[in-house]
Amino acid sequence: GARLKRAVDPTVAPGSAAAGRPTRVGRSGARRRDERRGVGASRVRRVPTKASQRGIHVDLTCPVCTEVLQVPWEEAGAGANEGPIVRPPKNLACCSCGWKETAASSENHLNLSVLPSDAITSSSSSVFDAVRDLVAQGGSSDKGGAGAPSSSLRYREKNWSVSQLFQSPVISYVYERGWRQGFDWAGFPGADEEFAILERLYAKTETRGPSAGPHESVLDVSCGTGLFSRKFLKSGKFGTIIASDYSENMLTQAYTFLSEEMGKGRSGGNGGGGGAEDASLLLVRADVARLPFPSKSFDLVHAGAAIHCWPTPSLGIAEITRVLKPGGRLIGSTFLLAASPLGQSLGSDDFVKPLFELEKEFSGGFLPGLTGRNYRFWSEEELAGLCELCGLENFQVERDNRFIMFCATKPFKSADANQEAETKQENLYY
Repeated sequence: GARLKRAVDPTVAPGSAAAGRPTRVGRSGARRRDERRGVGASRVRRVPTKASQRGIHVDLTCPVCTEVLQVPWEEAGAGANEGPIVRPPKNLACCSCGWKETAASSENHLNLSVLPSDAITSSSSSVFDAVRDLVAQGGSSDKGGAGAPSSSLRYREKNWSVSQLFQSPVISYVYERGWRQGFDWAGFPGADEEFAILERLYAKTETRGPSAGPHESVLDVSCGTGLFSRKFLKSGKFGTIIASDYSENMLTQAYTFLSEEMGKGRSGGNGGGGGAEDASLLLVRADVARLPFPSKSFDLVHAGAAIHCWPTPSLGIAEITRVLKPGGRLIGSTFLLAASPLGQSLGSDDFVKPLFELEKEFSGGFLPGLTGRNYRFWSEEELAGLCELCGLENFQVERDNRFIMFCATKPFKSADANQEAETKQENLYY
């Protein structure tokens, strides 16, 4: 069995009845307890990672086993014209489970998704690739020969139709060149005003005291072409910005826009604008339902015009809750159901709930790829219920027409509450 030691709780007052009662705590348990309480801080000290030395103050985890990755940032390097953009290292691998980063091309982003991009395909391309592989093998039945397809081609998944749509290089190219601007039909106020609403919600829901400012970190999930990632970068309010998306083509466009904007900033003599000089940004390919970051990593997670595209929103919100720090916020925007403006005019969505249910029931129609069967539109009550289900609280919104921006907070416990929870946990062992 584990070697045990007798320890006296340092928080108990000397001379009390409890002070003379020894507890039995294992070496690892005592070390974790002391680290939480600040006892022996000089003995138990976290060594700074290469990521923090580079300005990325968030660890990365293996997408398979979730172990923290030892990232060789010294091999990454940044181009002469990239400024705060952190280039990803090559040949990243997990020393625990053996996972390897398999993207054929990751010059501008880090691929931390289990499924490679070339394994996401439609039925027609699967048939074409099967014929191509057969020709490449010359009809040989040798499965292990030199002509065998790569592991990403041996396994494929048919992606959910909306996710498949945003894998397209055409959609990725036009997204910020007209597509996103078209959201004004639903009441989206435009990127600048949306960011102002975001900042307002973030400021008024702070529960942790004075903001940490440039030491804070933000995860921009489903970042698309990086429209809001660039705004976070220029705001000077966050030291680490992680821009993640499942689409490789979207991340390529995000890198293009970032590089162009940084170049314009330097030519204009302002270094990219705002506080960009002191911030670092990393592009990561990741699935929102399997985020490759440790728990309690981010002060803010942003999901702009995103949740209506996720195949399983509950898994995405649960993962976001996990990676948020206590007191951190999720801020997202999406489309409301068609009857929502009427409910807002009447003063309550309760009056139009039957219309909501009718819309959700028949929204598939003859073109489900263009309606709510694939794009899930929401009521305010549904968004609030989902956030509550995933452990978030203090749900707040700003909405207009069919646009809604919502904010929810991961509960923040005081030091006394944390101490009480730790004491209860330790009492389980003796």
